[in-house]
Amino acid sequence: MSIGEHGKVHMDHKTLAIDILQSLNRASSRIEAIRQILRHLKRHLKVSATAIRLNEGLDFPYFVFDGFSDVHVEMENSLCGRDSEGNILVDESGAPVLDCICGRVIMGKTIPDMPFFTEYGSFWSNNTDDLLIDNDPEELGETRNVCNAQGYLSVALIPLKDKTGTIGLLQLNDKKPSRFNEELIWFLEGLGESIGIALAHLEEENMRKELEAEGLRLLYQYRLRISQLDTLYKISKIHENKDISLDETLNMIASLIPGALQHPEIAVATLTVEDRRYSTAHEGELGYRYSAIIQSFGVVLGTLSIGYTEPSPREFKGPFLEEEIKLVNLIAETVSRIVEQSKGGEWNRSIDKYALVMDKDEISHIMKLVAEDTAISEMDREEYDIKDVPNDSSQTMDSYLQLSHSLEVNRALIQKLKNLQSGE
Repeated sequence: MSIGEHGKVHMDHKTLAIDILQSLNRASSRIEAIRQILRHLKRHLKVSATAIRLNEGLDFPYFVFDGFSDVHVEMENSLCGRDSEGNILVDESGAPVLDCICGRVIMGKTIPDMPFFTEYGSFWSNNTDDLLIDNDPEELGETRNVCNAQGYLSVALIPLKDKTGTIGLLQLNDKKPSRFNEELIWFLEGLGESIGIALAHLEEENMRKELEAEGLRLLYQYRLRISQLDTLYKISKIHENKDISLDETLNMIASLIPGALQHPEIAVATLTVEDRRYSTAHEGELGYRYSAIIQSFGVVLGTLSIGYTEPSPREFKGPFLEEEIKLVNLIAETVSRIVEQSKGGEWNRSIDKYALVMDKDEISHIMKLVAEDTAISEMDREEYDIKDVPNDSSQTMDSYLQLSHSLEVNRALIQKLKNLQSGE
């Protein structure tokens, strides 16, 4: 190589290094950085195929590749040796046994004295046909020969290292012979070390961002939980105030609920009890709704519904978090108790008075009718499959919940009639 040619090669290498390092600095993720790296390598070195392997569990599969056929990738993707039953083979230390020359380079089991290995631990060959013919299989180790079978004569395998050791592998293949030389391999080894350190830094940065995002998520949930507890506290204080009517109580409760949801600015709450309706201001149709039942002495009197006026991200149930569903259920139970207290136990007293004029035969007859109704309701409930209801239809959900509560009322009534029949 003349001085001029050597100078041109040196400049090409310098340009390649600058392009790669700039891409590493600009990349926001490992996969973006690796795609840029392979694109630069393929363009500058004009090789047929490039790839980078990275550690994943016990294996080192291809993380990104460019130019390799799907057949090649399928055959070579996993490096783990396996037994006849498909179990991963491990050595005496418990480390996985990695196949082929790629595995030797990653595990650091290269021999520098051999002409196809380097002091740094890389492998390179300018003619894989000659490599397989001229070298003893014991020196090469067990190989799959996939690269050679796919027509790649020039192959270079460069370990990617960071401060902890080898984290992956840079692979360059070309179908022409004599594409590499010692100077290029030495350059790629230096570049590989910079790539390894930069990729490890990117991974650490991504993990830091994920932890930061998780911290913000937990803080958001904490603040939401505080808001929900504050809402429950305010409801309890409203309930303690004996100077306000039931209508005023229910209206105030309905107005508090949107503030306890994760999107209060677009949240709507509607509370219906018998023929009365209490709702936060909203005109028009809501999207997804969730409803909880309001009941008094086992009789369904209405529902407490929440919804959003605008589309929201899907969560535990529609756009609502699990904590929000639990909150609405708890408020519905609280409202049920408030309504029961306002009725002053009239329902129970009317049942007991009617029981005084019934004989045992009448009680048995009523028990039979209730039991038959319960059996029919059980069959009706089995026909519902809430999982198959599109978008968790609130109308169907309301029907299902009302049916379930009706069953509970029937069971409670049967027990009460049994007690009356036995004189308890």
